[in-house]
Amino acid sequence: MSAGREAVRARLLPLLPWAQGLGMLLVLQFALFGLLTLGQAVPDRPIVENLVAAVEDGTYGPIDAIDRMGTPADTFTECVVAGTGLGASPEESAFSRAIRMPRLATCGGGPEQLRAISEGAVLTDNDYFKYWAGYTVITRPVMALTGIEGLRIVSGTLMVLALVGAFLAVRARTSTAVGLALVLPYVVGTNLLSTPSTSFSQSISIAFIFLSVILSALGAGRSPRMAYSGVALGAALFCFVDLLTTPAVPWAMSAFAVGAVTWYHRRELGATLLAVVLGGVVWPVAFAVTWLARWVIAGAFLGFPATLEVVRRNVGNRTGGDHAGVSEAFGAGARVNVHYWWTMVPTSGLVLTGCLLAAAVGLVLALRRGGLARWGVAAVLSLPAVVVPVWYTVLSNHSQIHAFFVNRGVAAALAVVTAACLAAAVRPRTGPGAPQVSEEAEEPATIPARHDPVPDLAPISRET
Repeated sequence: MSAGREAVRARLLPLLPWAQGLGMLLVLQFALFGLLTLGQAVPDRPIVENLVAAVEDGTYGPIDAIDRMGTPADTFTECVVAGTGLGASPEESAFSRAIRMPRLATCGGGPEQLRAISEGAVLTDNDYFKYWAGYTVITRPVMALTGIEGLRIVSGTLMVLALVGAFLAVRARTSTAVGLALVLPYVVGTNLLSTPSTSFSQSISIAFIFLSVILSALGAGRSPRMAYSGVALGAALFCFVDLLTTPAVPWAMSAFAVGAVTWYHRRELGATLLAVVLGGVVWPVAFAVTWLARWVIAGAFLGFPATLEVVRRNVGNRTGGDHAGVSEAFGAGARVNVHYWWTMVPTSGLVLTGCLLAAAVGLVLALRRGGLARWGVAAVLSLPAVVVPVWYTVLSNHSQIHAFFVNRGVAAALAVVTAACLAAAVRPRTGPGAPQVSEEAEEPATIPARHDPVPDLAPISRET
């Protein structure tokens, strides 16, 4: 009996870290809901007053605003995000509002609703619980204090800080070239820099894209377990604040970050492949669990039949559904977004040329420094880029309707491939704190002290 128990224990022991990780992810959902409730505890009145002033000043919307950088501004979503959490009775508790999450109409009907609320009106049948709406933790207190103009400044600041943080986190654990290759094409090849002034909701989402990269790189610099914990936390936080804009971007970048840092620390192709694959699996699982938790919470208090109907409509509309101009042909989502990026983003040709040249230089240097085996490293680290066309195909309807911002995935895929080729070429960093790697043997001479002795383990819409 003792031998049998020991055998069972030996089989289950490798699964323990994964069980612990899932448990922590579930506990995180309660913390996220607590934050959501805190956001709803901010009084509506100063928010409404500031938004009414923005309407009068012409800084709220309009829905057809342009960003002057080649692509339309997402003011539609900006108006939705600005009005999320508003319209409930002052007597309703913050907990209740967090459960059902009231919201106003978008730019068209929002101004009238804001004026009505300022005069004491209470809106009904305006629940918006199909997304977490975690952005209200940021938007509500900032709008109460500074108005929508101040929120644009704050959202832009968060985006810049996260962007710089992602570059520094990847650079510190790989190289300057890899860090630049991962972030620069996304900055130069999209309208990212215009989003704070016309689409602050997108700025918040982009900030959390790069936060996911930061957490993944930081975790991978310590141990495999911490790497996947960082990936899972980044995915959960992105789901918390996002309205299903571009999940493929943080998914691909985070999986790459884990793989690149693993390669620099281990110099083992097998370990790198495992890190890329597991990072690529953990991210969507954590994202899906977080989204599912939101629906479970809503169903527990609002009724599961109504919640399931919302879920059914939401999933159906984003994977299929009828919409003018949407093609049902296989691969249409990818074709539309590649075409949109190439024809609408003024810098697309410049970015593509730069990425191709940098990747070619990386592959040549990789061949000279490590032989054809280094091209295998580049191929493995490029795998996360496949997430982008897969996302375009699975969520073809969503990808075609929202190509004006979903096209950013093209720049993200180019960034991952370019960074992968450079990661395969660059020599290991030296100096204090750098991984001690034997370049000739392609094996670690010593494992950095900051690594845990944890072994490598074998092992989802926006309708606003």
